[in-house]
Amino acid sequence: MQGQARDVSARGIPYPEYVLRILFASFYPAVKMAVDFNYPLDTVKDMMTLALWREAKRKHSTINLISLIFGKSTRTVKALSARFNKGGFFHDTETNLMRRVEDLLRHHPMNLDELAERLPHCNEFDSTRLAVQALVREGRVRPLEPESSRTRYEVVGRHLDLYSHGDWEARIDALQEHLEAVTETVRRRFLSDEPELAAARTFTFQARPEDVEALRDEFFAFIRERYRELEARAADAEDARTYAVYAGATPLRDELAEEE
Repeated sequence: MQGQARDVSARGIPYPEYVLRILFASFYPAVKMAVDFNYPLDTVKDMMTLALWREAKRKHSTINLISLIFGKSTRTVKALSARFNKGGFFHDTETNLMRRVEDLLRHHPMNLDELAERLPHCNEFDSTRLAVQALVREGRVRPLEPESSRTRYEVVGRHLDLYSHGDWEARIDALQEHLEAVTETVRRRFLSDEPELAAARTFTFQARPEDVEALRDEFFAFIRERYRELEARAADAEDARTYAVYAGATPLRDELAEEE
């Protein structure tokens, strides 16, 4: 990703169109899979509406604000809410909520009330308490005082690999976390006043599978070692910020060969 966030005058693209082009490009992963798996337009629209609804509800607590985002009447938004709240399949999973609690505590210690205020509005206080209790049992967070309603919790200074081959909810949560980082990279790189703070590169080359697997393992090990060092250096730094560094490797599909 290169270029300045708002430097679009060279090609003469009006800024509103520039933003729409970025939005259009951002749909690519979803529409690519929809075409590959032959999902009809109505299904894709339903999933897009649900995704927009969930994100709006994460940020805003009132139907009036959500209706402004949707450009629909509050009556229509209430109907959408009733429709999508019937089942629990698309709700935030326990794994997702635990990760969000852990992410919040990385900034500074908080108690249950402070955590509940910062979590999506669809999560109740009891859900926050249960997520914290689960994190304490797993040794990922710890109380700073004897446990009570005002107890503050902090993240334990070690990192766990939460990847799972068998737990599909954990895998989907990991996918969402990855896409959140990618989305923030795109937003900051193309649509903020600090494009220099975000960067991503894609390297495409031919290699043997076993060599790429070794390269991937070596790269992941390097990142794990280095970010622990960086966190230690940032422990008392006033200008420290939370960053996401992501990496991946995959064989590319030869679509021309598939069509032959």
